[in-house]
Parts: sequence; C-alpha cells; structure tokens
Amino acid sequence: MDDLILNVDALEEANQPFEADLTREFLDGVLRADPPTEFQAGGASRVRGTATKMGRKVLVQAKFRIPVTGSCKRCLKTVPLDEAVELIRTYVPEAQVAHEREEHRADDAEGSFDPGLLEEEAYTGKEIDLGAAVREQILLQMPSPPLCREDCLGLCARCGKDLNEGECGCDRTVVDPRWAALKGIQLQKKEK
Repeated sequence: MDDLILNVDALEEANQPFEADLTREFLDGVLRADPPTEFQAGGASRVRGTATKMGRKVLVQAKFRIPVTGSCKRCLKTVPLDEAVELIRTYVPEAQVAHEREEHRADDAEGSFDPGLLEEEAYTGKEIDLGAAVREQILLQMPSPPLCREDCLGLCARCGKDLNEGECGCDRTVVDPRWAALKGIQLQKKEK
C-alpha cells in the first residue's frame, strides 16, 4: 500500500502528521495470511499518526482501530469487535544499524544484547515502508476467541441446537466412561 510509505526527506518538522487508509482487503489479507487468525475484517480502517525526524532516525507513532468479526467460541454466532492498535517504532538507516551492531560486538564479547536496539528497525534508501510494522501490530492485538456474551450456553453436543434460544430436550447427562459398561447389565431378583 502506497499510503504506508513515508519519504524521509519530506519529513521536516517534529510530530509531522500522516494518515493512511487500510482497506478491508488489506485487513483480510493480514488476518488470513499464514498462519491465519479466526477473524475477518469487518470494514476498512484509517491509520493516524506522527513521524518525528531525529537526524536520519525517524520515530513513528500511530494509533488506529480495526473492525473485525469472529465466531463465538461456544455458539458460533458472529461477534463484531473493534480492536485498538498502537504502533511505536524507530526507524534507522541500514548503514547506521550495521555500524551500531559492529560497535556493540566489539565492546561486548559475551553475547549480550542492547535493549535499546530492540525497538529500532532498519530502512534502506529514502523511504520507510510501514506495512510490515502495521501487519505485525494488527496480529499482536488480535484477542482470544470471543464470546457473544459472558453467559453464553453454547450448542447442544447431541443435536447442535443453540441453547441460548431454549432447551432442546436432549439428555445431556455425562456418564463416566469407566462406569458405562455397568449400565447394560441386567440384574434379576432371585425368588426364595
């Protein structure tokens, strides 16, 4: 998506605002990629954020909400959700990242890492593609399978009826399988 590309040379001021449209197709592509989530896009979204240039480093901060739909984990009804997503990332030129890593290796031969480098991502050329970071943050914000309501009764294990709509009449008593064989024994009374 071209909307998710920032031109580093065009950034002039601190907290320069930017906006990008996330189409329903883009969101479905993210949610259905390998491995797929159990959610579908419920519509389009709009990313609003700021980019701050610090020398050749660029701090990107953005917040947006994505409408998604999922299936209730008990009764399988469609559940609409509106998930908040936040993106905070510092982009550093590829050459600077390589130089900092070499310096770090020379200073510390024990193999530890610098936590400050974890929030940094490299970019090449004069453009920063936010697509990968947006995809990552969307996937990280996906919740566990939803419930249509907290007291959802689910489906009958025998006939499949939605128990939220009423009882189905099936016998749902669970018999311990270790005692199930005893159910078939016919006992006869002895007459004296």
